[in-house]
Amino acid sequence: MQIAHPSCPITAIVYPSGFKFEPILLELATTMAEQGMRLAGLVQRSQPKPGRVKCDMFLQDLATGELRAISDDRGPHARGCVLNPDLLLRACEAAQAGLSAQTDLLVLCKFGKTEAEGGGFRSLIANALELSVPVLIGVPLINLSPFREFSAGLAQEIELSQLVSDPLAVAERLRSSNWPLWKMVAVVERIRGWHNFAPGGVSTDSLEEGVLIHSTGA
Repeated sequence: MQIAHPSCPITAIVYPSGFKFEPILLELATTMAEQGMRLAGLVQRSQPKPGRVKCDMFLQDLATGELRAISDDRGPHARGCVLNPDLLLRACEAAQAGLSAQTDLLVLCKFGKTEAEGGGFRSLIANALELSVPVLIGVPLINLSPFREFSAGLAQEIELSQLVSDPLAVAERLRSSNWPLWKMVAVVERIRGWHNFAPGGVSTDSLEEGVLIHSTGA
């Protein structure tokens, strides 16, 4: 069942800058796939590496399940950006191959610095809209302004704190955008379990305050 083209075809989940959003988006994507939604796009999986400050970064292609490395190993003490733009481009090209008019939803991990500067996932988003495929993307608060400029009024914004604390209201907003509500019911039920304690050990209060609190050490 394909989703009709909504008036706001892009849904942005806005989260505090520095917050570890990827496990939440991965959880959402997994639940939607379990409900039979045909997904395309890329979600990030970061893997800590012993003796390294920076994690190894991978993108998982939701259409194929393939993991693609997108970071460089710049040594044990590297602290700057380790993203490899060429590897990111290849991952985007592969994800484009999995996107079609039969796709229910394009899911992208975030509108990051690369997208804010004019690259990254921008072409994937544009291609999805041309195919009348809606888009779900994470947007860190620091990049909200360039995202709004890029989306040009075609996006609805949902704060992560609302997604966790009031998933039914979020589901209603998605229903008004012609998402398949019957498939969203299970997604809402999964999110309800995050109300007191979100994935990764993050409390709802910490989301509202923009503060990251881990279960292993408050």
